Amino acid sequence: MTNRPIDFSALSRHRGSLMGIAMLMVVLFHVGGMRHNDIWWCISRCGNIGVDMFLFLSGIGLWFAWTKKGSQNEKSSSLNSLHFDLKKYFLRRYLRIYPAWLIIASLHYIPRYADGRLSITDTLLSITVNWGFWEHDELTFWFIPAIMMLYTIAPAYMELIRRRPVWRWLPVAAMLLCMLVRYWMPLYHTVGHLEIFFSRIPIFLLGINAGLWVKERRTLEPSALWLLLLLFAMSALVCINFEDGLRGRFPLFIERMAYIPLTVSMLLLLCRPLSAAPAWLCRSLSFFGSISLEVYLIHYQFILVNIRQWQLGYWLTAAVLIALSSVAAWLLHKAIDIITRPLHKALDQTSH
Repeated sequence: MTNRPIDFSALSRHRGSLMGIAMLMVVLFHVGGMRHNDIWWCISRCGNIGVDMFLFLSGIGLWFAWTKKGSQNEKSSSLNSLHFDLKKYFLRRYLRIYPAWLIIASLHYIPRYADGRLSITDTLLSITVNWGFWEHDELTFWFIPAIMMLYTIAPAYMELIRRRPVWRWLPVAAMLLCMLVRYWMPLYHTVGHLEIFFSRIPIFLLGINAGLWVKERRTLEPSALWLLLLLFAMSALVCINFEDGLRGRFPLFIERMAYIPLTVSMLLLLCRPLSAAPAWLCRSLSFFGSISLEVYLIHYQFILVNIRQWQLGYWLTAAVLIALSSVAAWLLHKAIDIITRPLHKALDQTSH
């Protein structure tokens, strides 16, 4: 096992399965509910790292798409080839997210307007851009506005590091930005409520950086396995210790900085068992990963809040939640695919 190099391209080969694992961790994190006096509660609370895993893998995928289009456009010397067609880039990203978001947001926020909990302005802003997150840190569907903002800034970063590779160190500045947001009072009073967003920028940028290593099939020497295991063990211990009675006694961005080595080491380590895993298991995880957006939107507000009243216990609740969420998410995914398929075909035709 230790005589095999660490292959970064495995992150691409197993991307679907890794996405599935990331979504499962988020679901198990949400099932956690009230505190229990056992180690599993602390471990399940670390399932929040599924968000970071998804962002890291998304960054890799964006780099692949960006450089692929760039290689096609480099033959053109006109101004209309900015290494990538930005219009198509944003259409593809938002076609994946926005239709599902509009449906789920409408189902969630319109009833709150109907019973008087929201004004018409708040309802419209919540459905269109989830303004509540940016204004007062409403966390109901916080990942949607966060990922859309990251997708918006990604082209500028990818073009910057393509032209000036030294700027690949920018994730370090993003980590420092987290500290400034928390401890520099002018910034804290302005955007301090968005800590959950700022603390995820570094891992997203690192994912984009890693896209180059994945695409070039870079490897690390076999002994690097022990380094990954060390990083995984240390960062996992930090996070579990934080969750075991320390939460609320420190700014959350500190734990999320520990998520960074935990995310990268875990993803690379998971590639090894996935390479030897049965095909049916990989297909199942990839399926769950392919509907991860829909599962995220549906599983908590529409399913978990209802089945918690049955008091089934942790594992049975998790099993029922995963089963029901998978079916509902797949139906939503298929419906949106039928609606948006003509637009995707049109984009594919204009790309050739």
